[in-house]
Amino acid sequence: MRRLLQLQPMPNGGSDCCGTCWFNRKNRGERDWPKHADSSEPDHCEIRDLAIEDPFYTYCANHPHRRPDRDPIPIGPVTRHGGWQEDPPYSEYPRYVWKPSPDNEEVRQHLLSLLDSIFEHMLDDEYPIGNPLGAMVVWQLGEFRERRAVERLTELSEDRLGRLVDAAHEALVKIREGD
Repeated sequence: MRRLLQLQPMPNGGSDCCGTCWFNRKNRGERDWPKHADSSEPDHCEIRDLAIEDPFYTYCANHPHRRPDRDPIPIGPVTRHGGWQEDPPYSEYPRYVWKPSPDNEEVRQHLLSLLDSIFEHMLDDEYPIGNPLGAMVVWQLGEFRERRAVERLTELSEDRLGRLVDAAHEALVKIREGD
């Protein structure tokens, strides 16, 4: 994930964090966090059943800026602002994987479905900076070593003009390592 997260710097505390997400229990299903900022309700991710200790420096690909149609199936890991465990940070805004993606058939099927219509979903990703949704989908399928993605990932890796060539190639390497 280190390499994927290095695609673009992201200002931390930005509007793509758990503090502004409608899946944060504290926000009561709304994107408008200031309405609930003084609530005694703890920050808790409803779709991952995860307590969020630092909501304005915690992130995931299900945020409304990435999935404006409210996608309740987890996509990729939860990341935090921090720095790399081994490598020096590439920018002043590094992120690291805090909690890996849930790994179950529902999540895998959802990722495969997103992969099948990846360019449509990339256009829906309205947040202008950070890791694109398509790259996160491709990366997560690689992390899962998901064999059912090989054909589509191969197509993406051979698209010389595509934005996902490197991510697809890396995912295929991971999947094929298990052969």
